[in-house]
Amino acid sequence: MKNLITIIAALTITFTSAFASSTPVVVFSSSIVEVVSIEALDFLTKADFDTETQNLSFTTTTNISVVQIFNSKGQMEFQLPVMTNDVQINKNLFEQGDYKLGFILEGQTEVHLAKVTIK
Repeated sequence: MKNLITIIAALTITFTSAFASSTPVVVFSSSIVEVVSIEALDFLTKADFDTETQNLSFTTTTNISVVQIFNSKGQMEFQLPVMTNDVQINKNLFEQGDYKLGFILEGQTEVHLAKVTIK
């Protein structure tokens, strides 16, 4: 009986985590930058890269209080307080490689992640 309960619990956890994980979606892609949604970023209305100004631009439905930039090892490199729904980050903050941008929405503590690849 104890084994049966353990198996049911393990299957429940496995199925729950399988259904909870989302498939990454390309939000924006160019020859220079690619932004991929790792999780459902419902608050994100626009992601773009301006080749003239070399800025990554994000527009959201809710104000973002902080943007965190993590390197490929998961270490935070920058934390930028922004307090707006229109965020622009210059490409010169990044070297070539993979990064994660963490968005913390105003009034929340949860970090919403997007993967950014600088080509």
